[in-house]
Amino acid sequence: MLRAQSLLKYPVHFLHLCHGFWPDISSIIILECKKFESVPLSNPNWCRERHQFEALVTFFSRDMRLKHGIMNEFNALECINKIWDRLQKAGLLNGGSGSIHSLLADQGGCRIFEEYVYPYSASRMHRMFSVTKSFVSLAIGFLIEEGKLSLEDKIVTFFPEYEPKGGFHPYLSDMTIRDMLRMETCHTSTTYKFHVNTNWVESFFVTQPSHRSGKVFNYDTSSSHTLAALVKKLSGMGVLDYLRTKIPSEYIFSKDAYIITDPFGDEIGGAGLMCYPEDLLKAGRFVMDELLKGDKLCDGQNGESLSEGAFLAFCKGDHCTEVTSFRDYIKEAVSFKVPNIQTGQVTEERQGYGYQFWRIRGGFCMYGMGGQYVLFYPQYDLVIVTTADLQNIKGGTQPLLDIIHDSLLEYAPSFSKYEKDIEECTLLKNYSPCFDYTYRILNEPLTNGFKESGDKARFESFHISYGDSGCLSIKQRSGSGVIDYIIPFDLTKECEGSLPLVDPATGQPLSATSREVPFISKSRWTASDTLYIELSLIGEDVGSIHINMNISADNLTVQMRKIVEARFEDFTGFIEGVADSI
Repeated sequence: MLRAQSLLKYPVHFLHLCHGFWPDISSIIILECKKFESVPLSNPNWCRERHQFEALVTFFSRDMRLKHGIMNEFNALECINKIWDRLQKAGLLNGGSGSIHSLLADQGGCRIFEEYVYPYSASRMHRMFSVTKSFVSLAIGFLIEEGKLSLEDKIVTFFPEYEPKGGFHPYLSDMTIRDMLRMETCHTSTTYKFHVNTNWVESFFVTQPSHRSGKVFNYDTSSSHTLAALVKKLSGMGVLDYLRTKIPSEYIFSKDAYIITDPFGDEIGGAGLMCYPEDLLKAGRFVMDELLKGDKLCDGQNGESLSEGAFLAFCKGDHCTEVTSFRDYIKEAVSFKVPNIQTGQVTEERQGYGYQFWRIRGGFCMYGMGGQYVLFYPQYDLVIVTTADLQNIKGGTQPLLDIIHDSLLEYAPSFSKYEKDIEECTLLKNYSPCFDYTYRILNEPLTNGFKESGDKARFESFHISYGDSGCLSIKQRSGSGVIDYIIPFDLTKECEGSLPLVDPATGQPLSATSREVPFISKSRWTASDTLYIELSLIGEDVGSIHINMNISADNLTVQMRKIVEARFEDFTGFIEGVADSI
């Protein structure tokens, strides 16, 4: 344990930091990295300054900072203060709608910053929305440690009571717990929104699937809701009550925290968490310590020394052949598991996804709608919490994240390198062969033909030829025959092409001045069997079309999204194809 007299080693720095906001220091701080006790200061209302003082010992002690192999020191306190100032200048600290409600930070187990914006305070609970999903993920990890669950278990085996008369759909029957955690379910979107009078959990099992499970990322809140019901079924307790029996007391969140229930009495596991901001900080510290504790040092991708847990947080794929402990699980949960570049609408939503944890530039996070965040930067042992209501802000929460990102980029050494490491995780050419999966760019040309399955097929066929460069050919039925879409792509450069501007219902041109829409295509392999093509439309129509394809010898799963007004309406949603026997 470090004591206050350690400050005597750094008298100049201590006096410099204290100057201006410590007219009367009347307490001695006894501080340990994970826990501290302090005698009240002369002015107990100075919350922000008090936490700054409580952080001084670890700020000055390199030994404590290196306790988890965090080799890159920087003035985190100064950085967080700069973040707060920049939020103020950006007009994001006005209170209520369109404002940050709180900002807290912890480094090495010490709370270095805590501020609130009226009417919010440390004693006012806040809705945390999808941060709930990460709490559910933690509970799943503990169930796995108990041996009550495995990542490969099929979800339908736990809910036989919801099996329809005709049996579960094959796409649903094949869905594993791993698929659900990675948001790779068989559903287009949240199922209970389609069945307002049906039990929300039951809706997950009776909604008609749109595509095979385990193929592509698609955000599905009903997946987390169902997993929360599974926690209750296997543990006999709600998610938070179960976690309270598992998480050590020094990290435990308040007894007041709870999860809102749905109309049928089940916890809303995808969005219902109510708690204090401090509860998120404690939970975040628990996750960080589990990730970093007891790790040996290893060389990072840039030659710097990192703890093994921090290193894995910047890697892609599965790191444990079999997950049996909670610590193994958390390393898996926060690492890059599935690409989400095809669905993300802002920068931070395109960095990848783990097990109900999001990847961000330079780290990972718990993410709730409107600005509820627990941001993790394991290379600095730093946890940042925000609560907010930014739902009416243009660009959503991206302005907040940009301020945090840019401040870290300015103050934290090597942050740009860590950010680059995470970005490289999404590129197959930089994927390490020592991991469980081997991704490769195909050197030999390969051609497959597919026909869309299902009763309401919109397209006739997909034909894909791919190597270093290739072509995607899509045939769509129309009122006057077949529309051919020819999309050239190249993994090393952009390609030019054009799409016919034809009404599929009538086969007639949609424009009197143009029969085609020019585009620029970009492509990349996001997994060894998944090809992503982005079309940037130019000319009279400005927008984009995103095509994500999971390819195998027998099947094709296509995920499409179009962002262009009144054009290409069928280029949205999922398509399942089977191999063409002709």
